[in-house]
Amino acid sequence: MADDPAALDELFGRYRRVVLRYAARRCDRPSDVDDVVAATFLAALESAARYDVRKGEVRAWLLGIAHNQLGLLRRSDQRQRSLELVLGRRRELSEDALSRLEEQIAATQDDAVVERALAQLPPEQREALLLVGSDGLTPSEAARVLGISAAAFRVRLFRARRLIASLLSVSMTDQPEYAVSTGVKR
Repeated sequence: MADDPAALDELFGRYRRVVLRYAARRCDRPSDVDDVVAATFLAALESAARYDVRKGEVRAWLLGIAHNQLGLLRRSDQRQRSLELVLGRRRELSEDALSRLEEQIAATQDDAVVERALAQLPPEQREALLLVGSDGLTPSEAARVLGISAAAFRVRLFRARRLIASLLSVSMTDQPEYAVSTGVKR
């Protein structure tokens, strides 16, 4: 793929929105979304020769890379904030770029009730629901993204579904369509 620009264009065209949605649901700032997407495809390009089709589909491979890039970005961001505290300065994003990314993040947000319930879940359980419900991965693919066994992931997903169902049961009794979007079985 590194030697084939058409293959890279096809990969980017086919999976850009998948990676963008993944990043937008997990990033607090619009500037981070672009960083995660760019870093994911750069890392994919650099590691394309090591991709093994027998280990799963491309989407899960890319989301695994995005998961790792998000972790790197968060650690880097933490160091940057520490440095900014020392220096007393902040980086600014252009108004156009900020507006565009804020629109993309807003477009991926679910109903506020569901978002509040998801925010109450432990991070590992929230990530399990998002990988299966929003990102459309199978439990086996999601387990590979997180680097855990399929059995451990299924337990995590079961617990997440049970907890979010209890959190949503009072507020969502008249709105069953939300249960489907989060992967919650009612």
